[in-house]
Amino acid sequence: MNAFILDNTINSRSNLGLRITQPPVIPTSRRVVESIAVDGREGSLTILRGWDDVRFSLRAALLGENQQSRFREILPVILAAKTVCFSNDTDVFYNVKHAQVGTLEKRLTNLHEFSLTFTCSPFRYIRNVPPITMTASGEVINPGTVYSLPKITVYGTGSRTLTINGKPIILNILQGNLVLDSELKTCHFGNVAQNNRMQGDFPVFEVGSNSVNLGTGITRIEIETRWRHI
Repeated sequence: MNAFILDNTINSRSNLGLRITQPPVIPTSRRVVESIAVDGREGSLTILRGWDDVRFSLRAALLGENQQSRFREILPVILAAKTVCFSNDTDVFYNVKHAQVGTLEKRLTNLHEFSLTFTCSPFRYIRNVPPITMTASGEVINPGTVYSLPKITVYGTGSRTLTINGKPIILNILQGNLVLDSELKTCHFGNVAQNNRMQGDFPVFEVGSNSVNLGTGITRIEIETRWRHI
């Protein structure tokens, strides 16, 4: 590992002039589990509450001249990043929730070093997955190792039903399309919330095959799949 990549375009080595001196140890996704003792029950009652964020740290070095001024330029770029991936595993990326940059410390005359900690969403997302467009009912294959929370744009007009894995979603489409974002739990048109025009649960794509039924009047759907791994 010789570099990290921010927002799919900014290479820490070639664009920021950083060298990783201590690579991160990245943990796997961890379930949040609650165990409840129940009278008369053999063993505890186990409830899955969700998944923990993934947190990992690395150290990076600045070489050459003007290190203080270069550090000031680099800092806002890192703090504004939405995704990060690493040069030794470019097939996946992490959604960054928060980045924390430590103090710039002098090691040699022309070398300064600092720590960098990323707090990310629990899963590794598959990079460079093209959107899926469907104009007829069919199936969608989730190649990841955990369920996906997709973003689906549904095109049509009027009261329409999209059914995924046997679960109907009734939509009242007034302006040509509605967007269902299962991660954000929002239904919207453009920047306007339209949750009141949706009935049913937000869609989930389980690992493997998922049935998708485009009800009468739905002309097409476009899916941002968000495939991911534990």
